[in-house]
Amino acid sequence: MEKEDEKFHFPVLIYDNYCSSCSKFANVIYQLSKKKIEILGHFDIERSTELKELVFNNYPNDPTRMFWYVKRDRAYASRKGLVQVIMDLIGINLGLIRYKNVQLVDQKFSKACYIGNNFYSRYGCGDDTKSVIKRISYLIRNTDSIRWNA
Repeated sequence: MEKEDEKFHFPVLIYDNYCSSCSKFANVIYQLSKKKIEILGHFDIERSTELKELVFNNYPNDPTRMFWYVKRDRAYASRKGLVQVIMDLIGINLGLIRYKNVQLVDQKFSKACYIGNNFYSRYGCGDDTKSVIKRISYLIRNTDSIRWNA
């Protein structure tokens, strides 16, 4: 019998696909990883919804406030996620880590920010310098990690 998480490729980067700078960030990670890190938008497709239901089943906060780097046993958010992504990118590019190639799932990348809620106006969403600095600042100030496949 197939385990529930075996239908997903790991690692997976779950990002805010309503944010244009976040969409660009995710696409760069996909390319830098030699297409070995899957990327899924928070607000996109059924596949990302299924994975988020599995990973964040007992997570008490809103997981869409941060990007997540999900591995088989842990999910890392924002600052911790960035550290994990960088470590994996180095390992992948040096040939120390071997992940399978993953086909890019049809993504709805945002070319412009179109949600005018408090979060986006407060933490930035666009490609302008001020918005990018706000998002990076939010990323550095916030972090989390959860064990989800114990």
